This record gives sequence, structure tokens and C-alpha cells, in this order.
Amino acid sequence: MRSSMRKLTILIAISGISLLLGSAVNAHHSVPVNFDMNTELAITGILLETSWRNPHSHLVLEVTNEAGEKETWLVEWNAINTIRRLLSKLEFSIDDFEIGEEITVVGWLGRNEKSVYFREVTFSDGRHFVWQTRLNPAEQATK
Repeated sequence: MRSSMRKLTILIAISGISLLLGSAVNAHHSVPVNFDMNTELAITGILLETSWRNPHSHLVLEVTNEAGEKETWLVEWNAINTIRRLLSKLEFSIDDFEIGEEITVVGWLGRNEKSVYFREVTFSDGRHFVWQTRLNPAEQATK
């Protein structure tokens, strides 16, 4: 009886810890928690940096605000594995994002200042693709 009670206690403790850790990881990756999916904005700037990694990739843009001042904006995106897979379907690659190029990014406004969640991009040469619609990644591109 004691042995089975001890096993049950250990099982409950492990289950509780698993639930807590699982929800913490899920909360970290939640787009609606970190970005306002009802507020879309477009920013145009010079691509300063790319960070292609898991669990999130990032672009850093230097944007000139309405007062003529330079601001640094963080553009969050999906994991590199997802980006590579879906960009290839759109006939683009991460190599299309050249440091120093002016690009326009449209996305959901971040809850943190000067951040946006990537939805679409237009390159300086007019190439454009839509990454994500409200429901799923779109496979629309113009070259």
C-alpha cells in the first residue's frame, strides 16, 4: 500500500511539473500574447541584421520615423526550418534578404516597443511575397 501510494505521489508530481513546463514553453511562442493581431503596420527601412535560428528568426531594420530620426525595429519571424521550407515553395530564399537593402515589412504590431511580427515583404526591386494571412501561410509571390 505504501509503495503504490508513493508511486502515485511521484506520478502526480511529475505530471504537474510537465504541465507547468509545457505551458511555459507554449506561452513563450504565442504570437497573440506578444503581438496585436488586430493592428497591422508597414515599416520601411534598411536591413541591418538577420538572425536565422530556432525557435524564432529576426530581422533588424533601421527606420526613419516621421520626425526624421533613426529608429531600430525588431521584426520577429518563424523558426529557420519553417522559413527555409516555405520560402523555397515561394521561390525565394534567406539569401534574398541582403544587409544594406531597403525593404518594406508589413506585420502585426508588437506589444513591445518597435517590434513587429513578419507577414509580408517588398524588396527594393519590387519583388514581394506574403508570408502569412490570418489563418495560414499564404503561397503568393511576385517576382
